[in-house]
Amino acid sequence: MSKNILYLLLAVSLGLNVGVIATTIVHRTAGPPEGPPPGQGQRGGPGIGQRPDPAQLVEEHLQGMTRHLDLSPDQQQSIRAVLEEFAPQQVEFQMEVEQTSRRLTDAFGAPGFDPEGFRRLTTEASTARSRLDSLSAVMLVSEAAVLTQEQRLKFARVAPSIHSNPQRLQPQEGRPPPRH
Repeated sequence: MSKNILYLLLAVSLGLNVGVIATTIVHRTAGPPEGPPPGQGQRGGPGIGQRPDPAQLVEEHLQGMTRHLDLSPDQQQSIRAVLEEFAPQQVEFQMEVEQTSRRLTDAFGAPGFDPEGFRRLTTEASTARSRLDSLSAVMLVSEAAVLTQEQRLKFARVAPSIHSNPQRLQPQEGRPPPRH
């Protein structure tokens, strides 16, 4: 694999993970959500601390990719197979990342701060994040094999917003379109 593709995959993975972290932080600091019942996210999915449904993740990701990349039916079928293969493990790794991040946050704010314990938790959190990043790279390589070069380039630009509402991706009057 060429270095450019590897760098692109790492950049996309980093972008996706930064989005997950930012969303987690926003949800933690925003207070109780309005709208869906407790334990339900914006799309009816799990809230923070609850296990996501792998089938729902597959559907949301596939819908986002289809909407943004105009996937053919054959591509949709191939991407679905990739997602279904890896979604259960992705859910496990995401839960592990969330749990270790929460423990790290709690340890940092504890009245009796333990520097050595904090270092151990940092290592655990980094290891959990590394497992998720590695799985994301494997998934991206599998997805890239299904996409055209044009779709891969577009995917790299829209990946951080692949689950976003398409209306949010439209430029607002008087504002330039968002850069992804």
